[in-house]
This record gives sequence, structure tokens and C-alpha cells, in this order.
Amino acid sequence: MPQIVATRAPEPDEYSEFYSTYIQLVPKGDLLELAHSQIGKLRDFFEGVSEQDASRLHAPYSWTIKQVVGHLIDAERIFGNRLHRFASGDLQALPGMDQNPYIENQDYETPSLQVLVDELLFCRQANLLLMRRLKRQAWDNRGVASDHPVTVRALAYILVGHINYHLQIVRKRLAN
Repeated sequence: MPQIVATRAPEPDEYSEFYSTYIQLVPKGDLLELAHSQIGKLRDFFEGVSEQDASRLHAPYSWTIKQVVGHLIDAERIFGNRLHRFASGDLQALPGMDQNPYIENQDYETPSLQVLVDELLFCRQANLLLMRRLKRQAWDNRGVASDHPVTVRALAYILVGHINYHLQIVRKRLAN
């Protein structure tokens, strides 16, 4: 079953050092269950955030919480695309992601926070469905993204760790 393969944490040679922070934020356990559990955690967490707080800049940060959720949507799509392509054997090198143009050129302020969270959760659900049907050997597939080799397994860990990383920051922002 793919879950066994996905549960094994990636080795450092499976991803760029840049992503080590995200991967280290993934707790031990079944990775697919962790990815699934984030759906409920994200929904519950953001239900407690008001539209006013979600649209306000919290110094010293340069993005509103809505923009952070937008960034999570963008990253979920991009990392998910990388995972999908590499797992499928499409090993063409993929470009990096400059997050700032996404924030500058997308409207994350007009939709309600709930609409943005729903979009994020739909993206996660789609990625989770994909990961659940991967063949065992696909988890070891290695492609190049952002000029660095990365495995499908590492991309799955990055998806989970990236959410954890940004939720820590948002929690701090709201606590101040």
C-alpha cells in the first residue's frame, strides 16, 4: 500500500536544503493521514478568524492573512503539480515559484476568508486523492524543480510541512 512508502520521511538528498524547515515540521506518522487531518484543522482554525483580522496587515508582516491563505492555495497547486508530474514519470525540469507575483496579481481580498479556505481545502483534497492512488514505485521518482532534485515523497512532505509552517506564523500574528 502506498501509505507505507509515503510514511518514510525523505532523506536529505531527496530535496533542496531550502525545504528542510517544512519537512522537519511534519510529525511522525502516516503522511497521508497527516495530510488528511490538516483539512479539518485548517477549517476549524480559520473559522475562528474574523474577516477584519483576515484583511488586516499585522506588522511586521507584508501580507494579510487572506493573502497567506492565497499563498497556501498557490503552493498547494504548484507542489501538487510537481508531485503529479514526477509521480507520473514526467521528469522534465520544472521552474521555481516566485511567490510575490502570485500575491500581486491575484485578488485575495475580495473573496471571503471562508471562500479562500474552501479553495485551499479543495486543492488539498485533490492532492490527497492523487497521493492515495500512486503506485509504490512512484514515491521514489525524482525530478528537478527550482533547479534541485526532489522526490515525490519529499514533495508530499513539503505539502504538509508548508501548511504547518504558515499556520505557526498566523497563530503568532493573531496572538499579538
